[in-house]
Amino acid sequence: VNISTFVQCCAYGVGQAAQPIISQNYGAGRSDRVSQLLRYCLISCAVIGAAWTAAVIALPNGFIKLFMSPTAAVLAIAPEIMRIYAVSFLLLPYNVFSTYYFQAMLRPGTSVIISVSRGIVISGALIMLLPLLLGSNSVWFAMPIAEAATAVYVTASIAKVQKAFAKA
Repeated sequence: VNISTFVQCCAYGVGQAAQPIISQNYGAGRSDRVSQLLRYCLISCAVIGAAWTAAVIALPNGFIKLFMSPTAAVLAIAPEIMRIYAVSFLLLPYNVFSTYYFQAMLRPGTSVIISVSRGIVISGALIMLLPLLLGSNSVWFAMPIAEAATAVYVTASIAKVQKAFAKA
């Protein structure tokens, strides 16, 4: 979870840098500039997500040692858990960035749906349901699944907004 905070902060940086530029170009009716900046942001989010995922997959115990003084038992189970959870970092920056994008495009409702869904609703439901359905170790899949489900909604919503803006 501590590492997730770092990944989120990277995504906040992309979103906060892009939001005023997207907003200004949206207001000016410059769909070409919004689309170009969106591409840059999506590339940035993909690089951030891939880099954090690769780092955690490659060095799971190194990250564990950064945040705690682990026992041998923790070091034995941590790599599998960290590697499963790290998969969520592939889509986390995309989902977080999208909330800034939708705010800039005057779609605050979509932004709220994304934030609440990924942060509470989907992840919370999965944290409670997965262990009941698939056993206690399945809880580690909650965040990767939540991010993937959110990314499906985000992608459909971005496509809809971009299409409508290009026609306007």
